[in-house]
Amino acid sequence: MSMSAVRCSFMSRLCLLLVLCALEACGKDGGDGGYFPLTPGSQWQYQVERTTMDGTRQLRHAISAGGPAANEPSDLRTRVTLDGQRYLYRTTDDGIYRVGVQRGRGQHMANDDQQQMVMPRHPTIHQTWKGRSPTALLESSAAPWETLFRVQQPVEMSFRVAALDAEIATPAGRFDDCMLVEGQGQVDADLGNGVGPTHIEVTTREWYAPGVGLVRMERNEQSSAKALSAGALVMELDGWSEP
Repeated sequence: MSMSAVRCSFMSRLCLLLVLCALEACGKDGGDGGYFPLTPGSQWQYQVERTTMDGTRQLRHAISAGGPAANEPSDLRTRVTLDGQRYLYRTTDDGIYRVGVQRGRGQHMANDDQQQMVMPRHPTIHQTWKGRSPTALLESSAAPWETLFRVQQPVEMSFRVAALDAEIATPAGRFDDCMLVEGQGQVDADLGNGVGPTHIEVTTREWYAPGVGLVRMERNEQSSAKALSAGALVMELDGWSEP
C-alpha cells in the first residue's frame, strides 16, 4: 500500500476518533432527538481542515448511526464509518458511555477499561466531568524522520458545559440553542525519537445542536518540543439525514 493510501486510511480513522471522543452528547430528554442522536440510519457528513507542521489539508468525513449486531446486547447503539469501524454506546441514568470499539474485522473490545462517559444524560450549564483523549495532531514527516512521526499520547481531559444557547454557522446552515462544550488537558511525556521530554496541552470546543448532534468542533494541540510544536483541527457539519 502506498504512503498516500496509508495516510488517507489513517485520516478517516483519526476523524472518527476525534468526533467520537470529543464530547458526544445525549439529548436534553435523554432520547435520540437530543444533542447526540443515535437513531439507526442517521448519517452525518463533515468538512475537515487539519493542520500539522507539514501544512494544512482539506478532508471529508462521514458517520452513520446503527444498532447492535445479532450477538450484542439490544441496548447498545453504534456509530460507524465507511471503513467499518464501530464505536459502541450505552445510555444509563446518569449519562451516555462509550463501552467499546471494533476496528474493521478486528477484535471487539467492550470492558470496564474501555468504558468512558462522554456526556451526562441531562447536561446543565457549567457542569463538568472527566474523560480521556489521545493526541492526534502532533506529527511531522520533516527531517530527521524519513517517515511520518506521529504522537499518540493519552491525555486526561476536563470538560465543561460553557453554554446551552450558543449560535453557530456551518456549511449545513445556522444552528441556534446549541450546547457549547469546552475541554482542556495536559500531560508531560518522554516521546523519545529525538524529541525527548515534552509538555503537551490540548484544548477543544464543540457545538451540539438539538436534534442534529455535533455541528462544529475545534481542537488544538500544543507541544513544548520544537520538532512538534502544534496541530489544529476544525470540523464542520456539511449535511445530515434521518431515517
